Amino acid sequence: MRGYDWVASHADVAAITLAEWFVNVHRDREKSREPIRFPRPWPDAGAKPNVTPDELAELTEKLLARSALRDR
Repeated sequence: MRGYDWVASHADVAAITLAEWFVNVHRDREKSREPIRFPRPWPDAGAKPNVTPDELAELTEKLLARSALRDR
């Protein structure tokens, strides 16, 4: 799941791509000039992080406190 925002299999990504293709082939190009983009499991290249560095450090500490693998 490294780098993904949510869990998705290869089949999920293929289904998203196929659905996006189908919608764009059949869309009214006069009403919707830009192609329609469906959400992908990975973040957009220009996306801003959802948390500040301080919040990330705090959340990481909380996760490590609850982790069964923190000693490894």
